[in-house]
Amino acid sequence: MRLTLLRHGKAVERDEWTGDDADRPLTRDGIVHAHETMIALASLVVPVMEATEIWTSPWRRARHTAELAASVWELPLREVPWLAGDHTPVDQWPAPPATGHIFVGHEPELSRLLLRLCGFTETGLTVELRKAGVAILDGEPVPGGMELYALIPPKIARKLGR
Repeated sequence: MRLTLLRHGKAVERDEWTGDDADRPLTRDGIVHAHETMIALASLVVPVMEATEIWTSPWRRARHTAELAASVWELPLREVPWLAGDHTPVDQWPAPPATGHIFVGHEPELSRLLLRLCGFTETGLTVELRKAGVAILDGEPVPGGMELYALIPPKIARKLGR
């Protein structure tokens, strides 16, 4: 099984936003770069993602990124509350489904999930998904049951997709 983790695109900075963090939008550049990245990834890795659905955080910036991905990759979209930033600790997330999915969410939760599923939680290893970056995992969606198949920063995706 393949599980793809997609971090939301560049959002307005926290110190520049006076509203609720959940409502913080993507910047204009964040929208453009995320869209370009999704288009580039469509030819590069979407076939190997084996995804049947996109699950997204309900927070505005993740939801917008997921909508861009869903339109480019022609996949259905579902909002799941446990993908919201600071909502549910990763070790309390439900097990990913047995079919390929794309999770759109936030840091550091997505990196923590990656480390947990790949069995690296006790090693001191760190990994960070860049904004609009993608990690593809392969294996059984249980702690320690997956391997990192690909880690693709958005700049690399856009360059390779040209």
